[in-house]
Amino acid sequence: MYRAADTKSGSIVAVKLFHANFFRNSSHVRELSKSVKQFKRFDHNNVVRIFEFISGNEGHCLVQEYVDGPDLRWYIDNRPWNLQERMVVVAQVCNGLQYIHDRGFIHHDVKPANILFTRKGIAKLTDYSLAREKLFTLLDSGLKEQVTPMYVSPEIIRGERATSKSDIYSLGATFFLMFTGRVPFPVDNLQRLYECHVNVMPDHPSEVNSRCPRDLGDIIIRMMNKDPEKRFESCDELRIRMSDIGRSRI
Repeated sequence: MYRAADTKSGSIVAVKLFHANFFRNSSHVRELSKSVKQFKRFDHNNVVRIFEFISGNEGHCLVQEYVDGPDLRWYIDNRPWNLQERMVVVAQVCNGLQYIHDRGFIHHDVKPANILFTRKGIAKLTDYSLAREKLFTLLDSGLKEQVTPMYVSPEIIRGERATSKSDIYSLGATFFLMFTGRVPFPVDNLQRLYECHVNVMPDHPSEVNSRCPRDLGDIIIRMMNKDPEKRFESCDELRIRMSDIGRSRI
């Protein structure tokens, strides 16, 4: 990823250069190029804007909005605990993900590194454009380059079609880290990690971190239900359910 200047407008942009082995074949390149034509129309405060996909003999790159702050992982590790502030971040992420879903796309790789902040504190989803319509099996040697195992949903592991509820699962795993300080399944074996995603419910967040309200932990556990149908119907529903967390009840 490089910081660059648009020679026509003079504005600062981010240029994402793809590794030579990222694209499996020419159809994968055409697939992303076609998607970018739709992504260029995206305009939401909580979604990183995509400007252009450049493809040539020397390689491929994506030109996108430059975000001048850190990612969510840095936020979790460095910002003091403040429930209300974190709930503001939650609302922004839900709004951005709902916007992507409303336009018929699935992110496929929601994780802390793909949630960026501006210096003014606005959260923005990025790398949604790297998702592929046709998902891969666990035998695919490029799996780690396409999704992040720590946040992947059970249905993707099972080789089933991803839906917006798959993103909600990944968002649940992200929120688990955000409100507990650790990942849902702290194991160091990849196969064991996949087994946990498919068969094991994580510890309740409020039991991992006493500062996490019980009702917030209940929401995160529901987001990570193994059955997609038992998760929230949409990020809008999730955001509304989250909106009461931490409010004074007096």
